[in-house]
Amino acid sequence: MPPEDEEPPSAPLAAIGRYRRLKAARERGLVVAAMELPHWISRERGEWVLSVEEPARDAAAGAVAEFEEEERTRPRATKAEPLVIPRLALFATLAAMVIFYRMQIAAHPALIERGVAANALILHGEWWRCFTALTLHGGVEHLVSNMGLAVLAFAFAFSRFGTGAGLLGTVLGGALGNLLNAFAHAAKPHQSIGSSTALFASLGLLAGGELAARLMHRGPSTGWRMLVPVGAGLAFLALYGGAGSHRDGSPIMDAGNVDVMAHLFGLVAGALLGAIFFAAGLRRGALRIVQIGCGAASVAALVASWLLASGAAKP
Repeated sequence: MPPEDEEPPSAPLAAIGRYRRLKAARERGLVVAAMELPHWISRERGEWVLSVEEPARDAAAGAVAEFEEEERTRPRATKAEPLVIPRLALFATLAAMVIFYRMQIAAHPALIERGVAANALILHGEWWRCFTALTLHGGVEHLVSNMGLAVLAFAFAFSRFGTGAGLLGTVLGGALGNLLNAFAHAAKPHQSIGSSTALFASLGLLAGGELAARLMHRGPSTGWRMLVPVGAGLAFLALYGGAGSHRDGSPIMDAGNVDVMAHLFGLVAGALLGAIFFAAGLRRGALRIVQIGCGAASVAALVASWLLASGAAKP
């Protein structure tokens, strides 16, 4: 087979590499071409031979060797984690939301009032309201809309972190979001209920976990590469957690059942917990006993909070 470069050499040729694949020879030929040196690729005895003119042999061979060393030390792209949705856990969580709502309807109004996230009372020590408010809803429409978001949030969070750790991060992130929201509204009375704060915490888990994964990766970490998870979380907030905007373009931060500040704080709290959980190994693949412990802790936090709200336990 004739050489790839049709221009005849002005000096005798020297082979600087033999390769079984034409692609490998051409990649190294580009390295030589970048040095503005002519090169030739020919077929000899079942191999592709990269040649240069004899005076350029040492320089070209050195550049090719440097290229091959960089290729050997370059971090290999990690395979994407498969999306494995624990359907039984997802359905059980959605069923729990419905059961909580049925219990809310049947419960005495005074008990439900003690479960609302009232900022003044939270700041005066009734911290359990940060948890209990996550299980309350303003009506069937409120519940159904949150369940729609829950399908997406829980499916991905449980797949990435496991059912137990994903549920614990969701509950803790939602409670922390309600606490931060109470401080943000300290200047005036403010009340909120709904699982949406926890659901945005669940989405935050994904953003924080992905950010931690990229920071822990040994490859180059450019600013844009680090901003992708953050941007994804904010995009979800804009799509599903907003209440529109005023005529001047400024966002509406509180409109009826839509408490944008609570959604934002839930997202931030979830992102922080997601980064911590991922770095600590609390993710899919963790020991089964660890996942069970995390799930039990999340259920215990909700049960204990409602016991405190009912007065059956002392704060």
